[in-house]
Amino acid sequence: MTGKRTMSQAWKSILQTLGAAITLMALAPSAMAESTDATVKADMAACKQANDNKACEQAYDFYAARLDDAKGKKAAGYLADMVVLADTGCAAGNGWLCTEIGDSHEDGIKGRAEDLVLALQYHMQACELGNGLGCARVGMVHQRGKGVPKDAAEATRYYLKACAMGGTDGCQYQAYLVLLQYLEEIPYSEDSIETLKSRCADTGLDGRACVELGNASFFGAYDMPEDEKQARIYWGKGCARAVYAQGCTLRGLLVMSDTDMSDPHSPDNLSGIQSLYRGCLLGDLPACEFMVVAGQEYAWNDQDVIAQGMYGRCLAKPSVEDCTMSGKAFRDYRFPEHPLKGELASDKSMRALTTACREFTIACVDVANSYLEDQKFTMGSANLAIGVLESACEKGDAAACARKDEVVAETGGVTGSYIDPMLDDDERFLLARFDIESGETQRGRETMQWLAFMGHTHAQLYLAYAYENGLSVAQKDANGNLPDLPYTVSDKAKMIYELFDAAAKKGVPDAAMKVAVTKYYENDHEGSDSYEFAIGRAQYLGAEGANEFYAAVVAQDKARTDARIANIQAMHRQNIESRDNMDRQTVQSAWDQYYKRQEERKEAEGGEVCGTVYGEGNSTYRTCMSRATAMKHYRGNF
Repeated sequence: MTGKRTMSQAWKSILQTLGAAITLMALAPSAMAESTDATVKADMAACKQANDNKACEQAYDFYAARLDDAKGKKAAGYLADMVVLADTGCAAGNGWLCTEIGDSHEDGIKGRAEDLVLALQYHMQACELGNGLGCARVGMVHQRGKGVPKDAAEATRYYLKACAMGGTDGCQYQAYLVLLQYLEEIPYSEDSIETLKSRCADTGLDGRACVELGNASFFGAYDMPEDEKQARIYWGKGCARAVYAQGCTLRGLLVMSDTDMSDPHSPDNLSGIQSLYRGCLLGDLPACEFMVVAGQEYAWNDQDVIAQGMYGRCLAKPSVEDCTMSGKAFRDYRFPEHPLKGELASDKSMRALTTACREFTIACVDVANSYLEDQKFTMGSANLAIGVLESACEKGDAAACARKDEVVAETGGVTGSYIDPMLDDDERFLLARFDIESGETQRGRETMQWLAFMGHTHAQLYLAYAYENGLSVAQKDANGNLPDLPYTVSDKAKMIYELFDAAAKKGVPDAAMKVAVTKYYENDHEGSDSYEFAIGRAQYLGAEGANEFYAAVVAQDKARTDARIANIQAMHRQNIESRDNMDRQTVQSAWDQYYKRQEERKEAEGGEVCGTVYGEGNSTYRTCMSRATAMKHYRGNF
């Protein structure tokens, strides 16, 4: 996830209409400098006599800051002045002072009587004057039903209006409202807390149980203490460990309802958005819907979040806007070959635009053009491109008719038969499977590959197992050779791995196990793509045999480590022995050289003579020396 980014021109043109549904108003006036003892009287005069609402606010802040420490008549005087200043400033167009009056009437403080009707009127006036906090207050009144009937739709309208104005609370209030609405739709089970905890534990990882524990903690039900922090932990476990969509959505909404939107790069902001991202990827519509709000510039500000939210809504509840805008956004994504949360941007673009073409006969030419290109899991297909254009042309799409004629002229037209790309993906999957299993391999494989490319999980798994069991990746020519195709089509082993990996990223346990085994035998230790990570994912997803495989890997790794250590120790011992032998040889060599030099010196001095040396007194001793030494030093005594 990334935080705020500079929009490319393509993104700006794609996303510029996203805020059209929400009326954007001017930001509330920035905070004024407070009056001082020397200026407060002048500010009061400017407020009362000239209706200067800035002067009203400055003087109001001056007295509000001193009210808590004032007593008796002084406090009463401050309150009286504050009432006049707020009334005058609000009437003169100061939205913040209107909000202050509304808050005072709501709680019956600061010299105002408690009056919920007046409070709502002043908050609405503040909202109309462009004060985001006032809009948020109106939304809260409708959410809680304080003086008016409860109305979640009105609350949402005002919260989003506040959010768009930069109101400090509007976005957070909306996240909390969506959270509460979502929780109302989740029924409680009759299981005991002990049972739920057992199912949510690491040995069970039942996502639904984790969500229910979070709900109980949030509301303080089942005799559990009310604890939003603990609810966040349970929902987070349901999301990250049990891969349960509701847990991701609930955690994301709770985090973002308590997060300052002014810093999109903060860890909490990123954490909340990532949880919503995961919930949307797992198919939870409320997560996708809130992402469209969260990604706006006036909220948490992330363009990819908007596109992903619209993409998720397109697949779950198609609309022209969601499908076309997300499809074009991912087609023009700045890093087209970079996997975006488990799927390539091009995959998402194709799925969204295909949905738009099927449902609304829009963007069909874009879809057909995509069928003509080599993609990740498949080769280009003129048959499928022409099929799309034929269907769209029959529905009255003039651009599709013209493009069909061009494609027929460029490619020679349809060769063989095809399964109509405009059929529902599940129906195409069943027809492709029937073709492959009944011998119509070329047509079935072509359709199945495109379904796999577009993210159809069953097609990815079926195709991977079919290739494992002998399905050829492409039709051989007359000489029995495979044509020159992209590696993902002609390299069977790599394609099988990529198909399983795509399914594993969506939480399919068996696929995760396949990936783990492949990585282990490739001895892949690199970072998040290591076999240790892959085995861990298979364990979290509860893949059959994952725990046993992990134990075997640990034992095998230990055996390898022990063998390496033994080899190192043996080499060390050998090095010591070699060094000792080398030391003895060195000493002997040095000694031999010394003896040789002595012999050479003696020879040079006339050879060696031996005799008795007579010392002082009667002492004598036998010795040998060179003739030159004897003549020089022992001449009369040898």
